This record gives sequence, C-alpha cells and structure tokens, in this order.
Amino acid sequence: MPSGKKGTSGFRREFMFIKSEYKLIRINLEDILFLSGLRDYTQIYLKGKSSPLTTLQNLKEFETKLSEEDFIRVHRSYIISLSKVDTISRNEINIGTHTIPIGNAFKHSLDAAIIKNS
Repeated sequence: MPSGKKGTSGFRREFMFIKSEYKLIRINLEDILFLSGLRDYTQIYLKGKSSPLTTLQNLKEFETKLSEEDFIRVHRSYIISLSKVDTISRNEINIGTHTIPIGNAFKHSLDAAIIKNS
C-alpha cells in the first residue's frame, strides 16, 4: 500500500493537487513544511521553495484532507508537518528558519502527538 494520507477507502495519499495562480500544481505531501491560514486562503510552505504557494482554500479544508499521523494543527492559523519540526519550546515550534506559535487550544493535542512520537 502506498504511504501518505488515509482516505475513506483505506488508501494513503502521497500527493494532492493545489489550485494556485490559475494552475493546478501537484505537491508531494512529504515536501510540506507547514500551512498558514489567511482567512479563506492558505499558504503552503514547501521544502526547497523560497516562497509559499497560495491557494483559495481555507485551513479547515486541509485539516480534513491531511493525515492526522503526519500533520497536526498547532494554532488557529497553522498546521505543521510533524516530521519537519526541528525544535519545540514552550510557546513555539521551529521548522527551518520559520517560527510558528502554539495556540493554547491546541497544546493538548500537540502534547499527545509528542508523546506518541517519543
């Protein structure tokens, strides 16, 4: 079975198509560092890319599509890839040169994910 995201059929997704700038762009889920929500838009930060992809989908839509085992919401505006985390401190997460805040409402689920992966 391919690795990636579990769907309703037990299939695990490895990539998705994102509509950005009038194009459909295929992105590998393993290349996602984190997603940042801006109202109805989401910026997707990818490994090896200097600027994020911006798409007209909200963060909630991505939360339902991405694997709970690989991605976790840590703030009302951020979903991170657990495998790309460099450090976690009291109120923030570092992924490369990016600093992502941890929202109080999401600390419990982040703590559970840390315990599961320790």
